[in-house]
This record gives sequence, C-alpha cells and structure tokens, in this order.
Amino acid sequence: MTALLVLLAGMLVVGCCNPGPVTSLPVTLHPQETGMWCWAASGQMVMHYLGNDVAQCTQANNRFGRTDCCTIDLCPPPTEPVPAWPNPCKCVCGGWPEFDKYGFTFSRTSSAPLGWDDLKKQLSNNPYCKGRPFAFTWKWPGGGGHMMVAKGYMELASGRYVVMLDPWSPCVGDERIITYEYYVDSPGHHTHWDDFYDVTRR
Repeated sequence: MTALLVLLAGMLVVGCCNPGPVTSLPVTLHPQETGMWCWAASGQMVMHYLGNDVAQCTQANNRFGRTDCCTIDLCPPPTEPVPAWPNPCKCVCGGWPEFDKYGFTFSRTSSAPLGWDDLKKQLSNNPYCKGRPFAFTWKWPGGGGHMMVAKGYMELASGRYVVMLDPWSPCVGDERIITYEYYVDSPGHHTHWDDFYDVTRR
C-alpha cells in the first residue's frame, strides 16, 4: 500500500506544470496591415507560432464574407484608410480572431484577464505547461479596443511583468514589457476585455 501511494505521488509530481520565473516564446511579430486589423494580426501571430500562418486579409475575407480584402492597399504603407463615419466598412473593420475556422480550438474569457498563475502556465514552455502565446484585448473608455499578444512573462523581485507583441502601428508593430497590473487594467486608459487562450491545433 505504501509503495502504491509513493508511486501515485510521483506520478502527480511528474505530471504537473511548474513554470519558471522567466519565459519568452519565439513568436514572430506581425504588424497589423490596416488601421483596424489588430485582431487579424494577433490571430496571425498566435496561429503562425502554432504552425498555420493565416494571412490577415484571408481572415478578413472569411470574417466579412468577402473575396477582395487581399486586393486593397496593405503593407508597406500607405494602407487602405479606415472608412469615415457613417460610411460602412467593407474589409477595414474591427473584429475578433476566428481560430476555429483554421483548425484550432480555443478558450475565451469574458471581460476578464487571465490570473497570474494561469498566465504563467499558458506561456511557460517547461514540461507539462502549455507553452502557447495568447491574444488579449483592452477596451478604451470612449469605445472600441485593441488586441495584442502575450508571448512571455517575468517574475522578479521588482514585480510581475508580461512580454507582449503589439501589432500597432500599421506595418511597424512593437514588442514591449508591461507590468501584470497594467495588463489587467489601467484606470482612465483601458479596462480588460476578452482573452483568447488555450489555442490548440485539432
């Protein structure tokens, strides 16, 4: 009986994700190719890392039921302008990634960030951790929002940090490090919208 308990305890230890203090996944930065395609660029970054590089214009065609989004002005600039209100958008529109259309399953929060421990398990490439980037969204006080990709984290004496890829500005993009608290929210600047995580090839 004692030997069985020891064996079971060993199996539990072996199968656990134990994230290290620092992780940065080698995710390729894809800047957004229009002023509204942060969602498509973020989807492209996550899917490219997982083995299926889906062009932003392909995502726009499929999301908006069009066939011409790859023929508009894309990078290098100048890119197709955002339609002025009240003109309806055609290709240059906001949206959300549709991972399920490209052979992936995923999970999604609702106006909530990932907790710190869940974020580490999502990003850590240690054994039994998930080792996957995820897309997250901020909501602006005046309406609308912006989607980016988390690719790593750091847990240091000075604080908790998230390594992120920002597809803005068009055709440029940026990689930077923010505090976990800023990822969660920043009163007056942004609140947290939805995260797309556990993105997995079928």
